[in-house]
Amino acid sequence: MKDIKSMIESMSAEDIKNLMATINSRNRCSVDTTIRERRLAKNDLYFSVAPLPYKSTFEEYKLEAEAIRQQVISGVDI
Repeated sequence: MKDIKSMIESMSAEDIKNLMATINSRNRCSVDTTIRERRLAKNDLYFSVAPLPYKSTFEEYKLEAEAIRQQVISGVDI
């Protein structure tokens, strides 16, 4: 900390002005969430139409679940 303080004290007013001009750039950082939103939309779509295993036989459930999964992956309704 003492080293930083001594470096600042040794700088001229013009050096500090130039340094502050580069630091005060008001660029806003943002995070791209499109991939996350698409993944969540696929999950919501799948679980909104997913078959219930106790209302059909296991084979019917398995085939229907796979068909819905393939449709969701292809992005039919998104």
